[in-house]
Amino acid sequence: MTETPQQWTLAIAFDRTVHYTRARAVLRTGDGDEFSGVGLAHSAAEGRGLTHVAGYLATGRALCDLSQELLEAAVIDVDAELNQLSAAVPAARARQGPRRTRS
Repeated sequence: MTETPQQWTLAIAFDRTVHYTRARAVLRTGDGDEFSGVGLAHSAAEGRGLTHVAGYLATGRALCDLSQELLEAAVIDVDAELNQLSAAVPAARARQGPRRTRS
C-alpha cells in the first residue's frame, strides 16, 4: 500500500520596530495541526548596512522555538500512547513486571 505524502506549509511573518525585529514561524501540517514559534532580535545593526541580520536572527530563533514545540508535541503524543497501552495490560501481569526471555 502506498501512502500519499503529506504537504506541510511554513509561513514566517515579521514585525519590525526601531529597536527589534520579531519573527513568527507558523507550521501547518497536512492533518490540520498548527505549531508556532517566535524569535526576537535587536535591530541595532540596521544603521550599518546589516538590516537583514536582525531578520536572520529572529527567524533562526523562531525556528528553534518551533522545533521545541514539535518535540514537545511528539513527547506528549508518545506518552499518551504508552499510557493507553499500559492501561490495556492486565493488572496481574503489570505487577509481575516486564517479561524477559533468555537466548
